[in-house]
Amino acid sequence: MTVAFESTRFDSTAFTRWCGEALYNRVIRQGAELLERACDLQLTHLYRQLDFGGLLAEPRTAHEISQALGFEASAWLALEAMLGRLAERTGVVASRNGASAPQFRAVAEPADPAPEFALVRRAMAELGPGYSAALEFLDFGSAKFVTALRDDLEFMDRVLSGRDPEQCALWFRATNADPMQDLHGRMGARAVADLFGGGAVLEIGGGTGNGIRHLFGELAARDALDRVQHYLFTDVSPRFILDTRREIRETYPGVPCDWRYLDINRPFAAQNVKPEGVDLIYAVNAAHVAKDLVGALRECYKALRPGGRVVFAERVRKHAGDMAPRELTLNLSRYHRTAAIRNPVYRPAHAYLVASHWPIVLEQAGFRAPELHPDLAVTRGAFPAHYAAVMTAVR
Repeated sequence: MTVAFESTRFDSTAFTRWCGEALYNRVIRQGAELLERACDLQLTHLYRQLDFGGLLAEPRTAHEISQALGFEASAWLALEAMLGRLAERTGVVASRNGASAPQFRAVAEPADPAPEFALVRRAMAELGPGYSAALEFLDFGSAKFVTALRDDLEFMDRVLSGRDPEQCALWFRATNADPMQDLHGRMGARAVADLFGGGAVLEIGGGTGNGIRHLFGELAARDALDRVQHYLFTDVSPRFILDTRREIRETYPGVPCDWRYLDINRPFAAQNVKPEGVDLIYAVNAAHVAKDLVGALRECYKALRPGGRVVFAERVRKHAGDMAPRELTLNLSRYHRTAAIRNPVYRPAHAYLVASHWPIVLEQAGFRAPELHPDLAVTRGAFPAHYAAVMTAVR
């Protein structure tokens, strides 16, 4: 029997206040600002290392630059994001709309970023344990930039799927130890705990366990773990599934859980997820990786019982061309930069969505009452770099 799903405890104003005051505290805000600057400095380093100044003496598209560097066919997407960010945030590059794609031109030769980067590293380390993990992820992307875009085209896909054992610790730290990334799980867990009256839960793209770890911790703190009648944790990485299963079984042995491979790009029913079999579908920074996002959401819709809900904690873009710092490294994944089926209305860019696009895709998939929390107009007033939100909708 399923426990009644709907909960009346969710208070959007209180959730927004919690995000603004507790989640996005002073240290998180400082860390986010430092990370943004660190990304600009790493991109400047790559610009100098690859002699973009010479390549952009005359206006060129990212596609033309990619060909000149001998990169693989889709690498221009990573270069366009890089150059677009430099054009938006620095005086190094100018951008203009070309006939079919943006054109970039060198404006000024940047100074060596190393001295300022040393100051940023020191300031980040002073914020506390874990904050340097974000810089480690950028360092890794910078060091592997040419390798992943020219020499070993599957390299970053192996890293992100746990198929490169040497880099598993790096990816775990990047998704869990870094407080600025870890907060997605904290935000999602609080939203679910406020909204979820009880029943069966399906987590998609569970990865290294950020979602389930925070959710069970939040429910345990409320003495409410018994709301979870059954938890189905899924991912495409056997390594991540096994590692997360080991941790959760040790910490929460009494919660009934199953652990299964699930590819969100394929029909759920063909992968033993029964139609109308769960009350909540949860994901932390996972839904956006679907190739056909509306199609994947329709699969979520079919898997939910009537009245069931999706809760997605996601990185959100400020605008379609906004490059998140992490994407310096994530854009080295061919899947990340090319898999998305784009749509000019609700998915003009790969991967992360603009916040206002989420209600559109949820409604396209058949969901009702799509909502986005916290109130970004409020949180951005105190924290302009605000980058995370929780999307909810009801079947």
